[in-house]
Amino acid sequence: MKDMLRGFGAVAVVFAVLFGFAYYMYAVTSFFKPKYTALDNQVFKESQQYNDGMLRDLQNLQLEYINGDQGKKDSIRAVVLHRFSVYPEDKLTPDLRNFYNSLKAGK
Repeated sequence: MKDMLRGFGAVAVVFAVLFGFAYYMYAVTSFFKPKYTALDNQVFKESQQYNDGMLRDLQNLQLEYINGDQGKKDSIRAVVLHRFSVYPEDKLTPDLRNFYNSLKAGK
C-alpha cells in the first residue's frame, strides 16, 4: 500500500513539475511575444521591398486619381488619404508629398 501511495505521489510530482514548466513557458512566451512581433513589424516596414511596394502603390493611386473623372476622384480620395496616412511623409517622393498635401487641403 505504501508503495502504491509513493507511486501516486511520484506521478503527482511529475505532473506538477510538467504543469509548472508549461505554465512558465506560457508566461515567458506571452511576455516576449508582443516584443518579437513589434520588432518583426519594424523590420518589415524598414525593408526595401515594403518601401518600394508602398511607393509604387501610392504612385498608382496618384495616376488613378489624376486620370479619373470627378466621381472616381471623390471615391479614390478617401482611399488615397488613408493609404498615405499610414506611410511616413519623410519617405515620400516630392511629387507624392505635394499630391498628398493637396488632397489634405481639399483641392
